[in-house]
Amino acid sequence: MAGTQLLPTTNFGVVSTPKPDVFVAIPPSSPTMHDMKRATSRSTNRSSSRRRLSRLESMIPEEQSKALQPTRALYVTITVALMGTFQLGWILTQLNYKPFNSKCGEDPIPKDNCIMFPGHSGNEWTMAVTSWTIGAAIGTIGSSFPADKYGRQRTLYLNAMVMILGALLQSASTGIYLFAFGRLVSGIAAGAAVNVANVLVSEISPMEMRGLFATGLQVAIAFGSLAVTTCHYFIGYSYGWRLLVGFPIALGGLQIFLLPFTAKSPVWLISVGKPELALAELNRLYLPCDTEAILRAIQASHDEMVEETVGINPWQSLFSKRYRLQLTIAIVLCLAKQLCGINAVMYYSSSIFASAGVNDPRIGNTIINVVRTAGMVFAAKVMDKFRRRTLLLFGMGVMAAAATCISISLIFSSPILSVLATAVYVGAYCFSIGSMAWMVTAEIFPDFLHASAGGIGTMFTFSGDFLVGVSYPTLSKPDVLSDYAFLIFLGFLVIFIVFTYFVVPETAQRTFDEIQAEFDRVSPPSPKPVTEVDPFDSFK
Repeated sequence: MAGTQLLPTTNFGVVSTPKPDVFVAIPPSSPTMHDMKRATSRSTNRSSSRRRLSRLESMIPEEQSKALQPTRALYVTITVALMGTFQLGWILTQLNYKPFNSKCGEDPIPKDNCIMFPGHSGNEWTMAVTSWTIGAAIGTIGSSFPADKYGRQRTLYLNAMVMILGALLQSASTGIYLFAFGRLVSGIAAGAAVNVANVLVSEISPMEMRGLFATGLQVAIAFGSLAVTTCHYFIGYSYGWRLLVGFPIALGGLQIFLLPFTAKSPVWLISVGKPELALAELNRLYLPCDTEAILRAIQASHDEMVEETVGINPWQSLFSKRYRLQLTIAIVLCLAKQLCGINAVMYYSSSIFASAGVNDPRIGNTIINVVRTAGMVFAAKVMDKFRRRTLLLFGMGVMAAAATCISISLIFSSPILSVLATAVYVGAYCFSIGSMAWMVTAEIFPDFLHASAGGIGTMFTFSGDFLVGVSYPTLSKPDVLSDYAFLIFLGFLVIFIVFTYFVVPETAQRTFDEIQAEFDRVSPPSPKPVTEVDPFDSFK
């Protein structure tokens, strides 16, 4: 370099006399010491990737992700992991059959009514319906430790036994309180299954399976609801409900039988210092490729993340001023996922349809669950082709219009309008807040806060679920709001639409660094104190 004199080589065996300070001008374009470190795939993806990545994709170069082709073992692993989320859909809708609790206050109770625990009160039934949400919140938060300590596979094995226990308590219960406790235990299994399956699928999904990673859990939940709704056609007798609530016994047993045929997460194995096993699992999950290079990339990305988070308390950072706006957005979106009223439909649509004059509410239930399942599958294919805010605003706008029509159908007893409006409402939910709430939440936080932010968001999701499940039966009573009760959800939707328009940023087709820079302009990070050090202080 012209005009630059090279300094003589120092003899490390001799203590030289300190020289005066020498200042060399460094052009602004010169790399800093941080930049001179070898960039990992994780840091490169954060500054260049304009699409949502699975955790595996974020840790390896794009060309390596493209080279990963799944084997049968990967499909088996994901299918077995999603069995628990299927159970969540099952437990969500299994009591949405009007003869289970209709006319329980009459004496004598008419035939084929109040099939489950004859004579129970409305409040007791509400307790039984919603108790699983408390368990789901416990399971979601409590499953992170065993999943990180003992692995995803072992945690799913233990969770399958909890699933079996909950189903046994329900099917063998002789009173509604024991039944409600069994629902709570099943909720623990459902919440843990969602959390662990989400992490596992993200850690093994290559580029080819990104769509499954994005909405696979939601599709499994929707399919579980559709399956249990279909079973409602065949349980119209006194003991049929015990077979219905006992089905997860078989599901949990099948999961335990199949888990030995599944693979462990290579990402988790790297995190616990088992690279040899991680390499073996990579070779098992994917067709022959340069798995050793992929292993090195995962190891480098893991080491970088550990280095970045040394001395950092994720919970303290999450509630700091810098991430206050992101946390607010996450909480509001996760509450919107429930306070929009979706689970008033999932829990009580049979009563809603009956109030609107539908002769057989099971038909309406089947229609809306078909729409929900198809909507989630279709949303997985098209969601990356549209902007996040566009889908959120348009979808919630359609939901608001459909909620108005649902109220009109109840007021004027219009069965056709009731079913059509509810189907539109559920379909719009799938394309907007139903598939976007957790996705946007993940996209607005840095990697080291994903787990903590996800835990907070999930807690508020199930809290909103519980609130809707408990309050709607009371609000819809004839002496309260009656047929106008669903208008409350219209009010919430208007609030969420306004919040999204003014507060939620666009995250589609933007890199992580671009998203974080926008938040930093609103809540700039506190400057770190700079301490000047005299390099020759030790010689004084």
